[in-house]
Amino acid sequence: MTGRRLRLLYLGNAFPRGMANETFFTSDSFLTPHLGEVLFTQELSRRAEISTVGLLPGSFWRMRPDLKEDGSGSEQRLVIWDRNPAVWHRWTSWRKLRRFYREQMEREGMPDVVFVRNLQHVFNHFVQWLRRQPRRPLVVLWLGDSGGLGEKIPWSRRFRYRLKPMQMLEDQAVLLYDACVISGLAAKRYFEPRGVPWLWFPAAFSFNYEPPPPDPNQNGPIRFGYFGTLSERSGVLTLVQTFLSTNLPGTLHVCGHGNSAEALKQLAEQHPNFQFDGFLPKQSDCLAWAQKVDVLINLRLPLWGQDNSAPSKVFEYGAAGKAILSTRTAGIDEILGNEGLYIETEMFEESLRQKLREVSAMDRAELQRRATIIRSRIVKNYSWGEMSRCVVEFLTKVVN
Repeated sequence: MTGRRLRLLYLGNAFPRGMANETFFTSDSFLTPHLGEVLFTQELSRRAEISTVGLLPGSFWRMRPDLKEDGSGSEQRLVIWDRNPAVWHRWTSWRKLRRFYREQMEREGMPDVVFVRNLQHVFNHFVQWLRRQPRRPLVVLWLGDSGGLGEKIPWSRRFRYRLKPMQMLEDQAVLLYDACVISGLAAKRYFEPRGVPWLWFPAAFSFNYEPPPPDPNQNGPIRFGYFGTLSERSGVLTLVQTFLSTNLPGTLHVCGHGNSAEALKQLAEQHPNFQFDGFLPKQSDCLAWAQKVDVLINLRLPLWGQDNSAPSKVFEYGAAGKAILSTRTAGIDEILGNEGLYIETEMFEESLRQKLREVSAMDRAELQRRATIIRSRIVKNYSWGEMSRCVVEFLTKVVN
């Protein structure tokens, strides 16, 4: 491929044109990676020849009539669906994808790389078919999320999966790929021992936001905040309960969506130092909302699957210009550096309680200093433009 640009076939979940504006983001898609994928594929198109195929979830099927061709989003060459009845639509989608690939091969020739977002059943089935062809391109995985990879699976479940059509366990699917871009640093263990090339690039910030300058005259207790998913695995309920048990002078503010929302609402009604703001109208509102606090908290416990990907909200935390208190899981300490404030996951609740007390006693100017350095690092090193540059360099090296 000397003297020409890299040619990519991208298989992912980026929204097509007209679906990437925030009117399509509901509580079911709060802070999802779809918007980031749109920005990433747009940046990739500046550095490589890219054809994009979008596999969209069934929850967006009803939104098709609202699409506007002149709206923002990725230029999709093919849109396929993963919706119920699952087996039928997965089979239909992979056949459409196979036909599209063959037609593109006839018109434009073979791409250099098929670049695949996550271990999804339709894509895995396509890659399995592709590997049986006499000539094929390099197949590279972008592992941004994988809740099942690393899970201990009993033989009975493995046997059942062998009988299920259009499904494959993630620890088997990961073996189909020639190289990988990983999001969580710990995920290199699935590739490095086998000599499979890998690149670590966790993610990037999605909203261009310029935070207001800190007020040098601001005083009073330190205020903490969290925005993102309110699921049981997110640990947000434990965060709130631990914060309330410490009797700190400051306040804790939370917004987001998930099945813990009702419990958080009840706690907010009982405790004046905890404020729950529910689900904000737009994702980008989170960064302005964060200006009411001094420290944003990211909790990611080392549960199976959670160390395979870096939480995307950490980059929005950094872009918001706030100090960050976080666990180290998935390489977060590599992203935030020495300016991050860290909770140890061993004896998690005790470590969280101790860190809340320590940070609450810190000077606000020191927190602002850390926040400024973290924001500069993230804006410089973790943009979608920078990720596309690193990925294209990595893919070109592997192809050559």
